[in-house]
Parts: sequence; structure tokens; C-alpha cells
Amino acid sequence: MCLVGLAAIFIQVHGPGKKSRLSMSTALGSDLVLGSIDASLAEVDSRLRDPERSLNSDIVIGPFAVLDFSSALQSSEQRLVREIEPNKSDNPAVEASETIAPEKLQEPSPSPIFDSLSHIDDFLHWSDLLSFGLDQKDLATNGALSMPNDLLFDMSQEMGLLPVDSNHSDDLLQSFTTQQATPAELTSGDIDALKDAPALLRHFQDVVIPHIMAIPCRQKSPWKILNVPAAVVTYSDSTFLGTETVSQAKLANLYGLLACSAVHLVLNPSTTSPNPPEYWWKIANHAYLQARDHMQASLRSETQGLKKAKYKDQLMAVCILIQYTIMSGQQQHARYFMIDAERLLRLRGLSKTRISKKARLLHHVYTWLRIVGESTFVLHDYNISSSSFEALGSRFRSRCTPSLEEMGNNEPNPRLDDFLRLETQNSDSDLNIDEPKDQASGLYDIHLQDSRSYPETLYKQIYGIPETWLSLVSQTTRLANVLETFRIAREAGQIVNFETWETLQRRSTRLENMICSFSLGRTRAGVLELHADSKPHGHMVAALNAALVIFFYRRIRQTHPAALQGHVDSVIAALQACTAALSQDDPTGPGTAWPLFMAGCEAMSMARREAIMSMLDSASSVCGFAAFGTARNIITEVWRKQDEHMTANRGESMPSWVEILKQGQTWPLFC
Repeated sequence: MCLVGLAAIFIQVHGPGKKSRLSMSTALGSDLVLGSIDASLAEVDSRLRDPERSLNSDIVIGPFAVLDFSSALQSSEQRLVREIEPNKSDNPAVEASETIAPEKLQEPSPSPIFDSLSHIDDFLHWSDLLSFGLDQKDLATNGALSMPNDLLFDMSQEMGLLPVDSNHSDDLLQSFTTQQATPAELTSGDIDALKDAPALLRHFQDVVIPHIMAIPCRQKSPWKILNVPAAVVTYSDSTFLGTETVSQAKLANLYGLLACSAVHLVLNPSTTSPNPPEYWWKIANHAYLQARDHMQASLRSETQGLKKAKYKDQLMAVCILIQYTIMSGQQQHARYFMIDAERLLRLRGLSKTRISKKARLLHHVYTWLRIVGESTFVLHDYNISSSSFEALGSRFRSRCTPSLEEMGNNEPNPRLDDFLRLETQNSDSDLNIDEPKDQASGLYDIHLQDSRSYPETLYKQIYGIPETWLSLVSQTTRLANVLETFRIAREAGQIVNFETWETLQRRSTRLENMICSFSLGRTRAGVLELHADSKPHGHMVAALNAALVIFFYRRIRQTHPAALQGHVDSVIAALQACTAALSQDDPTGPGTAWPLFMAGCEAMSMARREAIMSMLDSASSVCGFAAFGTARNIITEVWRKQDEHMTANRGESMPSWVEILKQGQTWPLFC
């Protein structure tokens, strides 16, 4: 609804001259709550939830009162109820053989699907939307902005070329992007990814999948179980079989796999290939643009109605597009696709009363990508209005009895999740990692806000890690974001209720105890079962556990790096053992860069830093993914800032990767 209003504003603003548009944009932005979409929409959200608000009162925020929810709220909810129905299986006979039926599971209410629009995306500000350049003429008439329940962020204005700042100065991607390829060149008839599809699909299955596995292990990945077979069928249907009704979602998955495979050949020019890296660079970009366009078309036309695509096909395609952006270092596009994935998951996946095993596999893939991705995302707008801040604080004050809303609301939270919320209970029972979750919580807790264990989890089978590790990363990220919001509010002069602050500090201590005991392997969920044939996997898990401790003390306690050197040593030793356990001809590895980044940013001695750099270079030589080059650049900058700090400002806080990322407006992805 707000996007429709913004499109209308742009049409109105587009009429006057350039100077008039600039002055109007400035004036409009200054009238908003702290100038940001997050803050303004959070204000709307908090007013809507105010129990003392008159039902007849207006809620008007923003330019030209475009965010007037007073009259449209009821009709919007009624429209959502009519349009959004639980998705039924396309093939009941097949689904029945692979579904998990939750006991006494109530079907989630579809009204309203997106309870708060303030949780959509943190890159956007009012000034961004109201200060367009003169070359963006088509945005005002873009159909995507006029769809109140549209699933996607439109990227049709962007080329989607590979980035120039992901890796080292000698990066192949950087040298290729300087060639300034045009859209016409990338979509010309002589560039056809389907011509190389058989070889690219084989390369993806045999080489790319082992490299993108987060942990070196020989488990059969969801990419091989779901994406590859679906892509092979789609390729045959769209070529020699000549099938006419191939869904856009299936085509997006096919082209997404081809793009991943081609960019891997660009990043690894030593790989045996009849074509040079320049050729694969063009194929990668062409396939990516095709996948992106098919995905957008699918989210527009195949989510509802007669041409509705299978939910699994759509989620598969979104996940492979996220994987491509991670491999190639296109973080901003990754943000778009991750939020598209969550919208799709909440609209179609969590509305089901029965969730198939294949759908659960995809949910697990999404959860890994989102939680690990959010752990390094520090670009939120943490400024909120006084009323929103008061509403946030009230959630953390102890209550003797649960509210009526809490007692009656058993369905999963329908809002888009930006990791700026922290759902708590008086006893913090969601942090009892030794207690089991009920089945409803286990199936629908897609961001693992509840750290209790779930016996039927699939993370051990897919990634070789306990679900508890991911849930503790999620909890740490959320708590850090909430604490940062309170810190900025205090600096702005807002009064923090003592009971609220005490509750947050008590939760911090409880989370610290859980993480440290888990890392030491003293809980049932944290015991490592090392077998003779899984030593690399076990060492990587040990590195992740030690890095989790570092992550907590950096984000929550903001500890001086000197106190973390023992944990840095643990990560280095575990990763070196992991590398040593991998044989020369082992196709797996190098695994996620997350623990290497967390430890590297805290390393202080020359020996530790040299070990970190050596492992980064070694891992980059194995797969060439953008993550390792990005980690190297950030870590090097952190070290430079820390060394300068040690000679000048020893009484001040030590620079960390959090400040470096905020200053550079960078979001590194290590998932």
C-alpha cells in the first residue's frame, strides 16, 4: 500500500523542473520520522498496536499523507483473507508419502499476511525513493509497485553484472567487468546458456556443489536432491522434448544453476574447459539475467490463480539465485532475493497444514542462508521514534501473567522478519537448549528464534551441524540488534526503563552461558561425534563453535580483542586440522568462510595474522568465491585501524569489523 502511494508521489514530482523536484524531495524527506522508511513505518506499527487508540482516529505519516491507514486497514485485511488461501498439494498421493503431519496443528490465519511493513528492507530510505535521478523514468509506471501483495523487489533497472569490489585487485571478475558489456550484448543471439547446459549441469553437480557446501562432508546436499534433477527435466522439456508449458519458476531454477556453474568456471580458470574465462563470464551474466527475469515473472503471475507454480519450484529458484549472488559477491541482490524468499515462504509455505520433506529441505537451506547472512548485516536503521522505542521497551518488562494476545495467538508470526525483534518470555525458556520444541514450533520457527532442540531437525543430515548452533547465532544477532537500538536511543536522550534494561542484561548473561557451555561440548546437542571418515567435518564444527563464542563477545559484550586470542587460536587450529584432513583429490571444501572471518578480525599477533591470511589464500585458490576476497579486504582494514588505534587512542573502544562495515556500507556474505 505504501509503495502505491510512493509511486503516485513520484508521478506528481516528476512533472516540475529538476530544481523543483530536488527541493520537494528534500522537504518531503525532512517531514518524516528520522527520514527513514523503517522509522516511519515502525511508527505506524506502534500506533496500530496502541490499545488506547480510538478505532476512528487517523494514522497519517509521510508525505501527502500517503501512509494513511485509517480507512483502508479493514478493507485490506478483508482482501487478504479472500485472496490468500492455504496452498494445497499439487499431487496428494505423492505428498502424502513424504509429509510430516503436526499433531493438533492449527492452520495459520492468513489475515493479515504482513502485519508490519516496517520489516521489509533496511537499504531503503525515504530520501532514496524521493530523490531519483533523471534517468529512472520507467519506475513510476512499473507494474510491480502497484501490486499491494507483490512478492518481489523489482531489479529491472539494474544490469546485474558481476561486482568489481569483491576480491583482490587481480580478481578475474574485476578485469571482466571493466569490459563494459551492454544488455544487448548479454542477450544477443550468439550468447545462449542452453547450448552449454549439459556440461554446465554436470559441472555444477560434480564440482560446484562440493565447493558450496558450508561444511566439508559427504552428505547428499539439497542442491543435488532437488535443484539438479528439476533443472535436468526443465532443460529436456524446453529443448528436445518441446514441452510448451514450462513454468517460469522451473526456468529460473535452470538458468540459476547454469549461472552458478558458469561463474564457478570464471573464478576457477584452471578448471579443464574448452572455453576461456571471458566466455564463461558472458554466459554467467546472460544466465543470471534470464533466471532473474523468470523469477520476477513467476512471483508476479505464478503465485496465485490458474497458472500457479509449485511452491517448491519457486523456493528452489529463489534459493539458487541467492547462492549465485553469494558466489559472485552481489550482496545487494542477495538482500532482494532473501526477502523474496521469506515472503514466498510465509505466503505459501507456512500456510500449509502439512509440510513435505522436500519443502522442509528447502526451508532448511533458506534458514542457513538467512541466519548466517544476517549475522554480518549491520546496516539497519537503528533510529526509531519515541513511541516506537517505548513500545519496544514494554515487550521486555516482566509480567505476572501472559496477555490475552499471547494466550490466543498460537500461529507463527506472519510478519516479515528483519532480525530487529526479540521475542522473549519471562523465564527465557526459549534459550533452554536441552529442552525439546513442540512440533509446531519446530516446523514453523524458520529463523530459529527458539533455541530449544527439535528432534526431527534436518540440519545434521544436510549441513552436518546441530540446529542449536544456528539458533544461537540467530539469538545473538537479534539481541545485538536490539541492544544497538537501545544504545542509540540512550545517546539521543531517550529514557530507558531500568526494568527493561535489566531484562536485556539478564538475557545476555543467560545467552552467554548457553553459548560457552555449548562450545565446550557440555550439552547433549553440542557433543561432537567424530568418526574416522568425517574428520574434516568435525574440525569445521569445532571452528564454528569457537567462532560463535567470538561472535557473541564482539556483538554483545564488545570485548577487547586481547581477551579473545585464546578463541582465535582455537579457530585457527581447528581450520588448519580441517585442511590437513582433506586429501589432495577430495572434491569437498573449503567450507564456509564465517569462522575464518570472525577469528581473523580479532587476531592481534603477527603469527595469528599470517595464519589467517594463509588460510584465506588457500581457500580462495580452491574455489575462488567472492567471500574469501571480501573477508581478506575487511580483515586487512580492521587490522590497519586497530594498529592505528593502539598507537593513538588506547583509552577508547577498539575498532571492530562492525564499525568498518557500517562506515563502508558493506554487507559481507559468508554463507
